[in-house]
Amino acid sequence: MRILDAQLADLNSRFASAEPLDLLRFVHAVFGRRCAILTSMQRAGTTLCYLADRAQLDFDVLFVDTGVLHRETLATRDELAMTHRNLRVITLQSERSFMQQTAEEGVLYLTREGQERCCDLRKSAPLQSVKGKYDAFIGALRRGEGGARANVKPFALDPEMNAFRIHPFANVSSEDLENMAARVPDLVVNPLHAMGFSTIGCFPCTTPVRPDEPDRAGRWRHLAGVEYCGINPIDRGAAGSIEVADRYREPLGLSE
Repeated sequence: MRILDAQLADLNSRFASAEPLDLLRFVHAVFGRRCAILTSMQRAGTTLCYLADRAQLDFDVLFVDTGVLHRETLATRDELAMTHRNLRVITLQSERSFMQQTAEEGVLYLTREGQERCCDLRKSAPLQSVKGKYDAFIGALRRGEGGARANVKPFALDPEMNAFRIHPFANVSSEDLENMAARVPDLVVNPLHAMGFSTIGCFPCTTPVRPDEPDRAGRWRHLAGVEYCGINPIDRGAAGSIEVADRYREPLGLSE
């Protein structure tokens, strides 16, 4: 059964006001081991993992190690893996080390075209390596982030991965997220957030953000107009269709 984004309208209406945990429970019941959480170990992602773990939802958690991440981010991954025993943290990596890539192709991230290739090689390609293993990926994107993400919905499609993209925090504001995190004393939080990093990526392309700047001002500060790496379909305006197994038709309320 092949479906288009437009066919998700009823499903998105059904979950428009759903609590994040209710949506997590629903997708776990529908997809089971064929669904994974995708996180870069930022606050929203670790909060999502906390909710899933405490509800005893045994998701895989996919973490892409680009080879040029801050040590604090890697330590956050290790702490989450150790403390969230209902989850299985899986690290995905590029085929080449960053040093090998640089020796063969140069320092890519210094130009916009090079940045796109670098992000594709070190972020998108590792995720592509698990294509076919999962039918849905859960992310922590929120409409409150603005930009391309202002239109994020609970359910979307990822044509490249032939999978659903699910966003339990779609309706959660920045203030609500902060309040949610504040109520959890043992939440695993990347230390870089306390150092002025509102969003966190690779260390060559991520800097702290001043209070008067947008949250994503610290990403690719050296390249005008670049905000996203492209691993999330909505950030690159991806559209298309996916092939859906018949067993998902009834629980998702999909029609041909």
